[in-house]
Amino acid sequence: MNYTVIVPFYNEEKNISRFNVQIIKNIKKNLTDDRIFEIIYVDDGSLDKTFNELKQLNNEDIETSIIKHRTNLSQSAALNTGISHSKYENLIILDGDLQNDPEDLINMLKEYEKGVDMIIGWRKKRKDSFFSKTLPSIIANYIVRLFSKSKIHDHGCAFKIFKKDTIDDLTNWGDFHRLLAARLANNGYNVKEVEVKHNSRIHGSSNYGFSRILKVVIDLFYLKFFKNYKRQSIYFFGIFSFFSFLLSLVSFIYMLVLKFSYNTSFIQTPLPLLVIFLLMIGLIFLFIGILAQLLINQDNKTLNKQSNIKEKIVLNKK
Repeated sequence: MNYTVIVPFYNEEKNISRFNVQIIKNIKKNLTDDRIFEIIYVDDGSLDKTFNELKQLNNEDIETSIIKHRTNLSQSAALNTGISHSKYENLIILDGDLQNDPEDLINMLKEYEKGVDMIIGWRKKRKDSFFSKTLPSIIANYIVRLFSKSKIHDHGCAFKIFKKDTIDDLTNWGDFHRLLAARLANNGYNVKEVEVKHNSRIHGSSNYGFSRILKVVIDLFYLKFFKNYKRQSIYFFGIFSFFSFLLSLVSFIYMLVLKFSYNTSFIQTPLPLLVIFLLMIGLIFLFIGILAQLLINQDNKTLNKQSNIKEKIVLNKK
């Protein structure tokens, strides 16, 4: 089987060299007559010396492509760039911050080659701050399992192996990497998890926290009801919609409290009108978001997909 290893980077200059040494070592451990590997590193518009560090690499006989985005887009955009430039039918993705351990590659490959559509890592023993990283992840994973067909413990783990042909317009929308396992499971693919190591971050800082929970909720809403629509900018409208629904719910609960605890008639307060108004505003924002995204998708068909790629370098081309 042939594999493309895709690794996105954003401001990870101090991790490049060490990560590359580890991933090359483990790729060579798994090289056989039946396995061929290539590596694609994507610099998602880093502001530090990440791209310069990448250009200094010498990966001997492993073909390595280095792609730089002009501007920072997102982790999913970087992965999409890697996927669009990949040569092989099986994809391995992981973070370049050294929290994913390349030593786990061999176990993941063994399970993947048993015939599943995706293997995803399970960071059972996380080495992150509990309140800023682990707790939001626990909440987000619980919500995902509650509203999707996926039984995966750790949807946020970046270490995955999957077939390229599972990625299409039904799965590749929004920050698709975050809920890719749930989206594939929802579309009937066979997804399995493997327990992996999780290392403490040595250099740099993570951009994830409690804000991911809101994005997961919006993702799940569309996964459940609008999964045929590819969308990225929908989060802008989704945030307003979410808070409108939330305020509507709070107003409704307060209205019930006044009624049953203080014997205040519904018609004595403006709360019934406020509940309906906020509910309607939330629905309007949702459907404006859908219509806006449909227009964006149509417009994107005419855009050059390479327009955000500033430079591409291929090392040890075969």
